[in-house]
Amino acid sequence: APSGAEEARVLTLDEAIATALGENPGMTVADAAVEISQSQVRAAQSAWYPEIYTRLIFPFIGRESGFFLDQMIWDFGRTSNRVKSSKALLRSTRFDGETTKEDLILNTTVSYYNVLSWQHAADARKRKVEEFERRLELKEAFYEAGRAGRADVTKAEVDLGNARLDLNTAENELEAAKASLLNAMGIDGPFNYTLVDEESYDKLDMNIEKSIDTALDNRPELKSLKAKEAAMNADLSAAQKEYFPVIFGRTAYRFKGEGAETPGFIAGVGLEFNIFDGFKKNADIQGARAQLRRSRAEIETKKTEVESEIRKLHRDLRLAEENIAVTEETRKSSEETLALARERYRLERASEVELAEAESIYSTANAAYRQAIYDYRITAARLERAIGGGGDIDQ
Repeated sequence: APSGAEEARVLTLDEAIATALGENPGMTVADAAVEISQSQVRAAQSAWYPEIYTRLIFPFIGRESGFFLDQMIWDFGRTSNRVKSSKALLRSTRFDGETTKEDLILNTTVSYYNVLSWQHAADARKRKVEEFERRLELKEAFYEAGRAGRADVTKAEVDLGNARLDLNTAENELEAAKASLLNAMGIDGPFNYTLVDEESYDKLDMNIEKSIDTALDNRPELKSLKAKEAAMNADLSAAQKEYFPVIFGRTAYRFKGEGAETPGFIAGVGLEFNIFDGFKKNADIQGARAQLRRSRAEIETKKTEVESEIRKLHRDLRLAEENIAVTEETRKSSEETLALARERYRLERASEVELAEAESIYSTANAAYRQAIYDYRITAARLERAIGGGGDIDQ
């Protein structure tokens, strides 16, 4: 590290996830959405409480000025259905927040392993550049000695140029992966972390049909859609109740004013009935029915998507496991070749080019093996995310 630079901090995957859940603004947005839905529930419930207001007119004329209290007595279920709808939407918002949380955990996990993957890929391509640099030096020496043609030198230069281009690509992808991880964690500034790199992985053994059944019960997206369906159903009931009257009570104390003999206290029960509103009630009912149909269709569509996603992830998981076995054998073989090349080089029976080639082959095979492990871990994380965390959201 440069002189005076801050020492890189070791960052585990669990720490990265915990940081993301605490710092990523997406969680703040989700929490704010829940608070907004809670306020909408309280607003819907306010119709059950009395409304108290005052009206003051100067100069007093008749009994227009005073204090008034109105209380809705019964609206044939209009308010109760609106409250039911707002509570269902609150549950939906909470499930949306759970979706945001699970997506953030998955994105952080994927970004974490992508950084590790590109670190190994960049290292392997550095080794490849070193190999082609040695080859170019050798070809130039042969050319000067008359043992190789200019075309051989040119080919070595082209190979070295392509290797450097591959290295630049890997380094650029590594920086992009680091930026993605910082973004998931909600952190600004330079990447100053050392990630924990482990070759081990936990093998998953899941039954496809059981995974699908669990996902259909646990996925927060499906729970959110079902809560929205309940809200749309309540909205339809509330719209249909608009054809019924509203029974309310009123109490008022009106001041004595000009033209009035004494202050007046009144109390009574009223009936409010909308005779004609330009077919607005019909339009509201039609719209509520359409919303309900759309909500039910979205649920069925999501169920199909979930089943298809899980089946694909199960196939991807099997493929990732097979890739680990193949790349592990390749790495073992290249490791043995490297050990032999180092011994030959120590005994001065192998050139620097042969040693550099063996190191490059091993580095590439090791990067492929690590990539296979990371692919397995990422696929396992995607599968666990697809199945869902479970747990009902309190009303």
